[in-house]
Amino acid sequence: MAYNTMHRKLYEYVEEEIGLQIIKGEFEPESTLPNEDALCAKFGVSRGVIREAIKVLQKKGLVLPRPKIGTQIQPRSRWNLFDADVLVWTLKAGQQLKFLENITEVRMIIESEAAKLSAERATPEEITEIQVRFNRLEDILNNEIEFNYEAYLETDMDFHSAILEASHNELLAQIGRTMRHAVQTARQADTHDINILLASQPFHAAVIKAIAHKDPERAYTATSNMFDQLWKDIPV
Repeated sequence: MAYNTMHRKLYEYVEEEIGLQIIKGEFEPESTLPNEDALCAKFGVSRGVIREAIKVLQKKGLVLPRPKIGTQIQPRSRWNLFDADVLVWTLKAGQQLKFLENITEVRMIIESEAAKLSAERATPEEITEIQVRFNRLEDILNNEIEFNYEAYLETDMDFHSAILEASHNELLAQIGRTMRHAVQTARQADTHDINILLASQPFHAAVIKAIAHKDPERAYTATSNMFDQLWKDIPV
């Protein structure tokens, strides 16, 4: 099975295919992948491509090449669950509801703390930037005739990213950036009902108000409330 390499490197296709199989449970932990010759025949690629794909999967914690044993599947406890590819593959593997639940819980923990820190540390310029991004959300939502969900999603993610950056904690900000691709993929499953999205705006506004007023506890609570509502609105 040969793959088109026009837009992606060849090993990335192989990597994703094997990664999805592992996450779907098609290989048991501590079992081994087929040998190189078998994988080359399956994917129609060279040994070099297979080795590069395995190398990447090893960095993600999904496999471990072992001399005289082969490439061994690792238990889930060793997977890098914060890796953007692993997060997206989990969603693609059909574990959508559990994936969304985990993502929402982690975002609530991380972003509530980030909002609290932002209320303590954000500069006037950063507060203005957060407000600008909120205003863009308002503009998009007010255009009911030609509502663009993709534009809304991108702007909403920019809004949350600005708060993470304003926390002045580079680890929190980096975790947020690492998760961004997965969050965007997951949120394709969000409701596109503009009325529900309009109803979420007061939660966004409450977060901004708390940050602007330098009220850490209110910022934390407002963000937690926002994610509580988000979970209620996720279609199941």
